[in-house]
Amino acid sequence: MNDNNELPRDDSTQYIYDEMILDNPVLNPSSPSDLITGINKALELDSQPIFLEGLAKRLCELGTICTKDDKQIMLAEVKRRFKQLLGKDCPKAVTNWIKGTPPGVTNRCNQYDLCYALEMNEQQVHIFFEKYYLTIPFNVKSRIDAVYFYCFVHQKPYSAVTKMLEASSGFVPQENAHTHTSQIARTIRETDDDDKFIEYLSAHCYNNEQQFQMARELINNDIDEIKKIVLAKDHTNSIRKGRENSSVIDELLGYRYQSPDRKGLSRKLPKRFTESLINDVTLGKIINGEKATYETLRKALMLCRFYRFYNEANNIDELTINGNLLDFYDELNNRLIQCGFARLYVRHPFDCLLLYCANSDNPIVTMNTLNEYGNEE
Repeated sequence: MNDNNELPRDDSTQYIYDEMILDNPVLNPSSPSDLITGINKALELDSQPIFLEGLAKRLCELGTICTKDDKQIMLAEVKRRFKQLLGKDCPKAVTNWIKGTPPGVTNRCNQYDLCYALEMNEQQVHIFFEKYYLTIPFNVKSRIDAVYFYCFVHQKPYSAVTKMLEASSGFVPQENAHTHTSQIARTIRETDDDDKFIEYLSAHCYNNEQQFQMARELINNDIDEIKKIVLAKDHTNSIRKGRENSSVIDELLGYRYQSPDRKGLSRKLPKRFTESLINDVTLGKIINGEKATYETLRKALMLCRFYRFYNEANNIDELTINGNLLDFYDELNNRLIQCGFARLYVRHPFDCLLLYCANSDNPIVTMNTLNEYGNEE
C-alpha cells in the first residue's frame, strides 16, 4: 500500500487492517454466515464514537486531559474556546456532537469553526475531517469551503472568516465550471491578499452539480462499461429498455432496489454502510448530472471501481488475493484523491467492509453475499 496516500495509522486502525483486511482471506462464502465475523466487527465500528475520540485526542494535545467518555469536560472546554478564540457561543450542533450525535457531512461552517476553536493548521484540518468527520475538507469550488481554505492556508484570524463569508454571501454560482478544482486551490494558495481573493472568488464559485465533475465523469464511464457487461449476460433479453440502471444496481450490490425486503439492510448492516448507497433514482441523477450527495458520489465511485477491478482480476490463491488487494487499495485511494474525496479510512464501516470483501477469493460474490445478509429475515 502506498504510504504517501494513506491517513496516519494508530493502534485501532492498524488492528482493523490486521484482523479484517490483511488477515486470512474469506474463501468460498456460500452464505452470509460465512461473513458474520467481519459484519459484526463492522457493526462494532459503527457504534464507536469516532468523533469524540478525535476531539478528546486533540484536546489532550492542547492540554485538556480527557477521554471520549468525558463529555462534560470536552463540552466545557469547547464552549470556552468558542467564546475566547472565535468570540461567539458554541453552536447547538457542535454541543449535540459532543453529547453523542455524530456530525453530518453538510454542516460545513460548524465543522470548520470547531477546527478553528481547536487551533488547527491546514494539515490537521485535513486529517480531522477524514478521520473524525468521515468526509473531506476544502471543496474549493464551494464558496464557503474556499473562504475557509484561504484562511487556514494563510493563517488568517477567525475575524477574517466572518468578514469574507459576509462579503461573498451574494456571489452567484457560475453557470459553467470552467476552472479545475486543482487550479482554484493553487491560485488560492498563491493569493495572500484578502481583496484579490474575494475578487477571484466572485468568478470561481459553483453549485453542487458543478462540483466533483471528475468523479461524475469517471462514474459514468464505469457505469457504461458495467452496462455492457450486464447486457452481455442477458441471454434471455429479460432486461427491459429503461431498466438498465436497476440491473446495474443488482450487479454491483446483489439485490434489486425495489426488493420488498431491502429494508432489512438498515437493520442488519452498519448504518454508515447502508446509508447513501446508490439506487435507481440516485444513479440516474449522477448519470444526468443532477444533484447528488457527497456520500452517494463517493460510494458510487468506490463500488464501480471495486466491480470493474475484480471483474477482471483473477484471484487464484491467497498470494494473488493479497497482491490484488494491495493493487486495488492503491488504485482506489489514488482515484479518491484525484476526485477530491476522502481517502480510504478503515474505521468507516463502508470502507472497511469494501476492503473486507476485496480480501476474498471472489470479491464480487462476497459483496453480494454481504448484502444478502441485510435482506434475510
